[in-house]
Amino acid sequence: MANVASLLTLVKLVLRFLISGGIATAVHWGVFWGLLTLQIEAVLASSIGAFLGAIVNYFLQYFFTFKTKRQHKKALLAYMPAVLISWLLNLGLFYSLYGGLFSDPLIAQVVTTGVVMVVNFLLYKKVVFRAK
Repeated sequence: MANVASLLTLVKLVLRFLISGGIATAVHWGVFWGLLTLQIEAVLASSIGAFLGAIVNYFLQYFFTFKTKRQHKKALLAYMPAVLISWLLNLGLFYSLYGGLFSDPLIAQVVTTGVVMVVNFLLYKKVVFRAK
């Protein structure tokens, strides 16, 4: 029965992570799309969108997903390097995919976001929002 409860807890956590991340991703993609329509270069547009999405994401993950008791100072100090890793991964992967494997920046961003999402979940669960 404990294994079922643990699995249910993990499923709920993943669902909250997907909701929070989905909202932050909507911010990222909205900014990305808006900047593309303003003729901003795609890699720069993706980077700016990722940065703004990361700000939204912190608060959603802190209060809604992980409901952590960790102090903001400690959580932010752990979040900043984690988000830098994610931002650099987004930048590097998008740069590699766009114009290489994919000529459409939106497809390259969807693939990039999927990879970054998995990395973020692991970083947030194991490092950023763990309360100790």
